[in-house]
Amino acid sequence: MKQSLVVLLAGLLGSTGVLAQDSRRDDRARPTRKPGESRQGGESARERMIRRFDAASPRLGEPLPDVSGFTADGEPLSLRALKGDYKVLVFGCLT
Repeated sequence: MKQSLVVLLAGLLGSTGVLAQDSRRDDRARPTRKPGESRQGGESARERMIRRFDAASPRLGEPLPDVSGFTADGEPLSLRALKGDYKVLVFGCLT
């Protein structure tokens, strides 16, 4: 009886050491990143999106591309038709 208890206790202590060693190995394998930081280069998805948006946007002083759309009444409207006047353009969905 004592011998089986010693074997059981030794097995329990040995398995706990193995489990603790495995958890330490897992911590070293996982790289630590800040929230929002990407895996490559340290640039987050938000920063990449802002950088691409800025690169594609017209710069100050450049003419805007010809954009066409519809007014709130459903009439077609071109950006060239607004030339010469000050206007406020509101983009969005009206439904």
